[in-house]
Amino acid sequence: MDEAPVALYIHPAKQAVDLYDTPARYKFGRPYGLIPMGVPALMNLLCDNGIPVRGINFPLEKKLNGEFNLRQWLYAHREARLVLIDLHWYEHCYGAISVAQVAKEVIPDAWVILGGLTSSAFAGEIIRDFPMVDFVIRGDAERPLLALAQALVREARGVMPDLSTVPNLTYRLNGRVVENPRTYCAKPEDFAEFNFVDLDWMDHADEYFVHEYLVIDMELARQAQEGMDISKYRGRWITTARGCDFECSYCGGARSAHKAIAGREGIVPVPVETVVNEIKHLIEHRVIQVCFSYDLAAMGEHYWKTLFRTLRKEQIKIGLYNEFFQLPPPGFIKEFVRAADMQHSSVALNPYSGSERVRRLNGKRYNDAQFFNALDEVNLYNVPIIVYFSLNLPGEDEEAIRQTISLAQSVYDMYPHSKLKILNSCHTVEPLSPMTQHPGRYGVDVQWRTFHDWYEYCRNTQLQLPGARTGEWRGFDLLPPATRSVEAMANAWDAAADGHEATWWPIPPSW
Repeated sequence: MDEAPVALYIHPAKQAVDLYDTPARYKFGRPYGLIPMGVPALMNLLCDNGIPVRGINFPLEKKLNGEFNLRQWLYAHREARLVLIDLHWYEHCYGAISVAQVAKEVIPDAWVILGGLTSSAFAGEIIRDFPMVDFVIRGDAERPLLALAQALVREARGVMPDLSTVPNLTYRLNGRVVENPRTYCAKPEDFAEFNFVDLDWMDHADEYFVHEYLVIDMELARQAQEGMDISKYRGRWITTARGCDFECSYCGGARSAHKAIAGREGIVPVPVETVVNEIKHLIEHRVIQVCFSYDLAAMGEHYWKTLFRTLRKEQIKIGLYNEFFQLPPPGFIKEFVRAADMQHSSVALNPYSGSERVRRLNGKRYNDAQFFNALDEVNLYNVPIIVYFSLNLPGEDEEAIRQTISLAQSVYDMYPHSKLKILNSCHTVEPLSPMTQHPGRYGVDVQWRTFHDWYEYCRNTQLQLPGARTGEWRGFDLLPPATRSVEAMANAWDAAADGHEATWWPIPPSW
């Protein structure tokens, strides 16, 4: 990119910037290097309106080159006016603030802007308590970010313009926190205008396509760690809807959370035509699999039938990944298989618990018989599948984990192992999830309420530590706490998985 950037974008790691340059990096947990799906649209919108962007995925840069230095990269672009940092997932609370601090040290007169679900939930607290952050955009950010950027670059460096008309903006003015009204929420027609695909503004964009594929294909990720050439495997997540129609206990992206953060009721679907056009564009980038952000089946029969029919009509063959929020409806798998390149396709089911009571409590509306009927249909069409369980959701105790292990064993016994992955992990309480808002409904005690709580969680879980599999630093517990031992539950799961690890994975060693 020849033009000097006016804006710099940085995707943070979970870990602090300087921790990457210490011996502790060899004990890192997951860095969470997946860029939020909405970021490309934001950066492309700025570029299209005369505000050049240069961006990096910080954990990817350190993976590609351990000597990469963020301070040097920032200094090389010290004329930039804006530094944009996503704080979408709570796992980046500490890392995003660390990046903001480094940015202010190197380019003190650049404006630092945060956005995403988590920063939206805690915008006022972040602006009040972290002076290295100048602005937070709450909720949907496309139009607000463009308006903010245009206003800031019109002024001399360091001069704050009148920002009272910028929607969804939280900022600091004369020492006090100001929250502008949240008046922008994306509509379906907006999605056709935004470019969610191109990454021309990002360093190592080509490598990022491979990186994103590895997030879903876990077996391939293992091969990459062993040094195998995986450069031909390229994937991308694409947005099929914003919002949610469900209230799963653990999810910070539940219907009520989107209502609180963005003012959105239910979902705003991306038109089928827009999704198809994005897939065509991604094929030009040699992408072999697209992953849908919102379960196609949950968007209604008309939507998924139209999408699959359009892909067939236009002779578009690409790998597809769909994670079912509930169960696939009749006919879905058949149409999925007809439309997809099955060599690079898979689906996921999330029963979470072998206890039907626990499953219902946490938002999954089906019993074991219905689950196995769905699994039979997936198996009939020979579709690779991931089956997810959770170790510590509300209601899950040592009796429930025995039921979970029994269900996992039944899945293991009936499904071809070469096309099956069975996973289990501990949940961490998420900001604005139903269980944080209504803990009594779920029989839990929630300890975390503020941004500082999740910030401290991230600070204390940057490395792989035993507590990752035993329930430590999860932010909630059953009432009363003595009713379960998560460590005993983790040990029981790992004992059941012993000898089957290629298909049935043990509890992850990191947060």
